[in-house]
Amino acid sequence: MDVRGAISRLLPTGREGMATHVAWLARRFGRPELAPFTVSDVAALTTTLQRVGLRAGEKLLTAGEVADAAYVVEHGEIELFLPRHGSRHLVAIHRPGGVIGDIPLLCEMPAPYTAVARRDATVLVIEHGALLDLLGTHPAIALRWLTSTVRRLEHANRRIVALTIGDLRDRVLALLADELAGDERRHVDLTQAEMAALLGATRQSVNRVLHEFVGEGVIATGYGGVEVIDPRRLIALAGQEGVTGGRC
Repeated sequence: MDVRGAISRLLPTGREGMATHVAWLARRFGRPELAPFTVSDVAALTTTLQRVGLRAGEKLLTAGEVADAAYVVEHGEIELFLPRHGSRHLVAIHRPGGVIGDIPLLCEMPAPYTAVARRDATVLVIEHGALLDLLGTHPAIALRWLTSTVRRLEHANRRIVALTIGDLRDRVLALLADELAGDERRHVDLTQAEMAALLGATRQSVNRVLHEFVGEGVIATGYGGVEVIDPRRLIALAGQEGVTGGRC
């Protein structure tokens, strides 16, 4: 079925341009095979979603403020950080398919982090009331949102383990393997400074560990990121075989 064409026929006047974005959401968000969107789901999404473009450095959420919407990253990257004593402490980077703001919104709590576009990005926006209505009246959307939330919590748990178990070599391996999880790509788009921030280490110590992996033929370093030469070996070294291929 031509998903985009089917969506276009359902759109109200003036919303035709949303077809591409709803079709993308239908393919990428949550687990499509577990809960395919119905015609009713598609119609509801087309009337509630808004698409917003962000320039690099533009703020989406501010730590301590109450969230009034949830955001699904469609293009680009959004970084989450904690402002402390005039510094920015990197917490996570969300790429296409990532969701921001829904947990504080649903828990009626202030955002625990600030969210800023790492580079030019677009996000799909669902306001508070609309999200509650979608989750309460559309089971497939609710199930997709649940699996997305579980995936993010599982990712956060693995990141906590990476921060607390093993030496720095083990933690760098875990971080690189985690960044590759679920993707065919071999490039980890994190600078050494960002890796250090995510791991609670210094840039110099991360640099030394990465050079060890270069010497072992596992990775190659470059400007702004790391190229993984042998993903299977890296995942095996990280002890994540059978973990990174989950279905959530």
